[in-house]
Amino acid sequence: MTEARLRIGCGVKVAMKARLLILALAAATYTAEGASAHHSFSMYDRHRTVTLSGVVKEYVWMAPHVLIRVVSESNRNNAVTWSVEGSSPSVLARGGWTGALLKPGDKISVGIHPRKDRSAGGLLADEQQMLVNGRPPKGVLSLYPLGDEPAVSDGGL
Repeated sequence: MTEARLRIGCGVKVAMKARLLILALAAATYTAEGASAHHSFSMYDRHRTVTLSGVVKEYVWMAPHVLIRVVSESNRNNAVTWSVEGSSPSVLARGGWTGALLKPGDKISVGIHPRKDRSAGGLLADEQQMLVNGRPPKGVLSLYPLGDEPAVSDGGL
């Protein structure tokens, strides 16, 4: 009888270890998927800041990163749609941003770090004041008060 209990006890221990291993593998897989969904900002030239002015076409307040699509006139008077990527909604919310901050049709002027490949896109430059319809948006923090922004290195777009 003691030998039978030992066998049952060993079987239970093996089964519990197997369940624990499966649970650990499932957690590792879930974590790896989340990590691979996030990407680097290496595609942006973080040493340059340019001013992008145009009209909001779309504002997507969703993880992993906020997206602003802005229609801007190019040097040849052609409309160009820019994709501006921001931080996550939770990070931007700490600076006063909300999902209702921008709407299609708003005229904005925003600092971006342009894409290295020179395509129409950029990373939101937190260090520059944003203007919405000619004014700083209420409640949105900037690192610099209006008028004290550092000089734009590229002279704008």
